[in-house]
Amino acid sequence: MIRRKVLPVILVVVMAMTALLLTGCNETTLGTSNWTTNGGDPSLTKQEEVADDKLVEFGMYPQTKAAADVQSTIKSNVKIDPETGLWTEFNDEKASARYDLETGYFVYQAKVEGEAQAEQYYMMCGENLYLVEPIKWIVLETSGSESLLISSKILDGGRKYNNLYGECTWAESSMRDWLNGTDDYDINNGANYKEELNFLNRAFNETEIAALKKVSLSCKDNDTYKTDGGEDTQDLVYLPSADEFNKYFTKESGLNSMAYGTNYAEGRGLATDKNKAGIWWLRETGAKTFMLAVDRSGNITEGGYAVSDVSAGVRPIISVSTSALKK
Repeated sequence: MIRRKVLPVILVVVMAMTALLLTGCNETTLGTSNWTTNGGDPSLTKQEEVADDKLVEFGMYPQTKAAADVQSTIKSNVKIDPETGLWTEFNDEKASARYDLETGYFVYQAKVEGEAQAEQYYMMCGENLYLVEPIKWIVLETSGSESLLISSKILDGGRKYNNLYGECTWAESSMRDWLNGTDDYDINNGANYKEELNFLNRAFNETEIAALKKVSLSCKDNDTYKTDGGEDTQDLVYLPSADEFNKYFTKESGLNSMAYGTNYAEGRGLATDKNKAGIWWLRETGAKTFMLAVDRSGNITEGGYAVSDVSAGVRPIISVSTSALKK
């Protein structure tokens, strides 16, 4: 059963999106990385990840690169008519495949001895397809009926902290708007929504969004670089602060501060080392026109990375009703 409500089905939008969909996830911008050796040693040994039995599932997102046979079947047989905007569908004795305009996913269904198996959903990004899978989260803490979670992996990459270069805070950032579906990424009238779905509506269905809890956030001024932390906000999805990072990623907690990217995050532009360790954004300011981030070695960078950097990735935090989580 398909889970995501996404794009309004309007013929004008269909035609406008035709070229967009043929090239995959248009928001992928493989720019020049600003990463240098002070951002972590790529030769570092891979650290232990959180075991699956310690994780919970909530929401879905593109993650693993599709198998070669799935890639071939979809790319070879699911085509769009540039005049009508209609997609062809494929069906033979081994598999069926189609495109779902409402969600922006390709739907693939394998057959075993003629019997159709469960449908699988794939997102096109660049030249590759990525399987849409349950998101796995680390439980940072549970208080009453709510749990605070951070994604176990870097889920997205190649994304500027702010679309306009210059001084920026979390409250003003494109990153915040994309994560929460606000302003330019609003599902109803956001200027950027026509080209790029926000994280909130891509990752969660309506029932899951209803289970999310809005969190009051503040960001400290950076005394070292004399940069303003910005206004307080209330958000459903956010990035950790430096204090939150230091609180949860400790020797006592056993949580590894080195984070590893999904195939999709790498396909989007996340720059990783040989172990797939990547840089991930925090929400507070660093040096002027820079935001703090955690480098590949699992340490907070002193000055941060430029708001226009596309080498860093996104590792969101959410607060959710504990009853909505799956082991």
